[in-house]
Amino acid sequence: MTTPDIPPDVQPYSASDMPLGSRERDRIQRSTQTLLLLSLYATVAFASAFGVFHYDSATAYCVHSIVFAIVGTTWAINDARIRAVTFHPVLRMLHLLFCPISLVLYLVVTRGFRGLGIAALHGIAMIVVANIAFYSVFCAIYFTGYWDLYDPIYFEP
Repeated sequence: MTTPDIPPDVQPYSASDMPLGSRERDRIQRSTQTLLLLSLYATVAFASAFGVFHYDSATAYCVHSIVFAIVGTTWAINDARIRAVTFHPVLRMLHLLFCPISLVLYLVVTRGFRGLGIAALHGIAMIVVANIAFYSVFCAIYFTGYWDLYDPIYFEP
């Protein structure tokens, strides 16, 4: 059986059909890892900025917690693929249910004692991002005159 000749102007593989080399795959996985980490910070910033308006909303708290857990679990799964660590599907579900604690445990298990320091630095950075987002939205609303804090409705005796 003979294969037909391919004309020289026709490419047999499109850009998306070409098999990836290890270097391209590593670059894509690392950029995905960075994007997921930035989305964790964006989730914290958005929840903090949203808290200016709805600080007692249970729905907003639940949505933020679910989104943070999904992004955190996706980050851990992607990191496990990069490090060639087996991440059992049952562990994925447990990681999703206990997300903030399981992220710290995952970092400690995969990176040793250094993982605890990484988790602490990211925790501090997320607190800083949350404060910057909260106070920047709060000051912007207050100084534009949209929100009058001297209104007696906010300070009822």
